[in-house]
Amino acid sequence: MAKCYMLASMSSVLKHQHSAMATAVEIMQNLANLFGTQNRTAKSQAFRSIMTKSMKEGTSVWQRVMKMMSHLNQIEVLGGTIDPESQITIILQSLPPSFQQFKLNFEMNKWDYTLAELLTELQSAEDLMVQAKVAMLSLAPNSSGSKQTGPRPDLFR
Repeated sequence: MAKCYMLASMSSVLKHQHSAMATAVEIMQNLANLFGTQNRTAKSQAFRSIMTKSMKEGTSVWQRVMKMMSHLNQIEVLGGTIDPESQITIILQSLPPSFQQFKLNFEMNKWDYTLAELLTELQSAEDLMVQAKVAMLSLAPNSSGSKQTGPRPDLFR
């Protein structure tokens, strides 16, 4: 019965190729041989994307983490497994040096986040870093070399 359902759902080319096989198990094994390498290649590419790319300074942490979560999900769909703690570690390792304090706090406080919680915390940290940078720029002396406005003190002597 399973063999009949499998053959009925296949394209005509695959149906012709598998119709002589006696059992559904034989059909499954042959399909795995035919298409299994594509799965392995796709999983390898997803792992490579996670392990070799790091976030550039100034890019959105939200975009980076969402992309990493997408790659992790793709690995899972393809049959790979990465435990949740390792997923968090992989994402943290891909962050630029500006997140060094966040990573240090994470390790020192032994925080335990889900991926969604990590994303929220990283966004908060990024917002704080942006606010601190704006505050630093507003306190910095004017380095444009512009001349003082108003009357010159040496003219009234």
